[in-house]
Amino acid sequence: MIETFFNLLFNVYFISLVFLPTLFYLYLTSTFNYWSDRGVLYKKPTIIFGNFKDLLLFRKSQPEIIKEMYNWFDSPFFGVFRVRSPILVIRDPELIKCVCVKDFKNFTNRGIPTNSQDPLSSHLFNLEGNKWKNLRSKLTPVFTAGRIKGMVPLLLECSGILEEVVNKVAIGNAPVDVRELAVNFTIDVIGSCAFGIQINALTDKDSEFHRAVRKLSKPGYRTQLWRMLRTAIPRVYKFLRIQITDPHVTKFFQNLVKQMIALRESGGNQTRRNDFMDLLVDLKRDNQSDLHSSEDNIELDENMIAAQVYVFFAAANETSSNTIAFCLHELAKNPEIQKKVKEEITLVLLIHKKLTYESLQEMTYLEKIILETLRKYPPAAMISRRSENSYEIPGTKIKIPAGMRVIIPIYGIHHDPNYYPEPEQFNPDRFDDKNITSSYTFLPFGEGPRNCIGKRFAMLVMKIGLISFLKNHRVEISHETTIPIKFSTRSMVTTSANGFWLNIHQDN
Repeated sequence: MIETFFNLLFNVYFISLVFLPTLFYLYLTSTFNYWSDRGVLYKKPTIIFGNFKDLLLFRKSQPEIIKEMYNWFDSPFFGVFRVRSPILVIRDPELIKCVCVKDFKNFTNRGIPTNSQDPLSSHLFNLEGNKWKNLRSKLTPVFTAGRIKGMVPLLLECSGILEEVVNKVAIGNAPVDVRELAVNFTIDVIGSCAFGIQINALTDKDSEFHRAVRKLSKPGYRTQLWRMLRTAIPRVYKFLRIQITDPHVTKFFQNLVKQMIALRESGGNQTRRNDFMDLLVDLKRDNQSDLHSSEDNIELDENMIAAQVYVFFAAANETSSNTIAFCLHELAKNPEIQKKVKEEITLVLLIHKKLTYESLQEMTYLEKIILETLRKYPPAAMISRRSENSYEIPGTKIKIPAGMRVIIPIYGIHHDPNYYPEPEQFNPDRFDDKNITSSYTFLPFGEGPRNCIGKRFAMLVMKIGLISFLKNHRVEISHETTIPIKFSTRSMVTTSANGFWLNIHQDN
């Protein structure tokens, strides 16, 4: 009897050893014929990883992976797999126009899941359907041209402090990570313009905001892995109630919002600044607004407000600071371009005597430099949408099902020589052609109704930040400068793995 028991136990063990891995293998590969069955070009995926092995194992950065994928096929679209999920990659500008604008109603959502365990994930970037639409319409007034113009004096206060810091590091005559300075500047700007608080990040390096930024810019491998996987296996993300945002960061923003709301509500009109925070407090107070109606109800409580504050802070900081740093890096490599933009800054300031919203609009070469930086180093290497219904790809008989994700490979498009001759060359003059920014081949802020809501604000911050660096100084390559730039494999945005180390010298 004992022998029979052990034989049974062995058989169960043997079946489990062979049968369960086989079932697991079949499950992971059961979708791998999806694109071939439909006659769509694709590259053979790898079990567990799909076509994103080097990205999921942190061997390559997202810009590198996207560029490689983009160059696999000279086709308007092709298929890839993330883990086991089939995804459509579109390369053709007309298809991009369809997804982002013409057929936007079918591609309103990004398909990024959220859960209650990760409260800061329920922000404008991730929200879907009418919830997104209603919140977007309520937040849009903060970013009108008139409102942005009114922020210039606050921006100039922050830029004055940045100029003092740049003066000090120039005297030191040692390489400096210009991204660190740009990060501190944008922290101060966001604090002042959006939240009405003085953070003093440029002078106080141990602030809570600094610690939050460090955790956001250098997330752990587990966090990065889940960020990449949650769209491939959303049911697991929701079932396990994964918290992607660092708990300390979550607590920091929740406490910050709680304090700011208490201050605004108790101070009445005396503390009113008509900024981002005031608008959120108004929405919280207005329980009768259409934002709180029917099945699209959003309870704009402190957690929901914290999520909007978090995404505004994180997105504005990452986009602006990295673009300023990339821009200074390219100007150090191209002194003739740097000389030309410095001459423009000097001339405009000589005419207007000081920086104003109007004088900033006259710095057209500075704007072209920023656009070329965004072209060469787009903050997001790709953007995605989810098809809400079965969708026939225009010009074909191929249909994708409801729920399928569509990827727009921004970094690949921005480095396509068909659109940008000699794409690795930094050439601001290519933006003499105004059509470039409206042809669906220039997508640093996305496109269509779901483009970046803070585009105007970001451009203003980047202009004033660069002027603060360049007005009385020049940047040069140092012995610590990494050429070519090595992109970070741990960041979801395009940035350098080794910092942006440059020498800063005062003009003679």
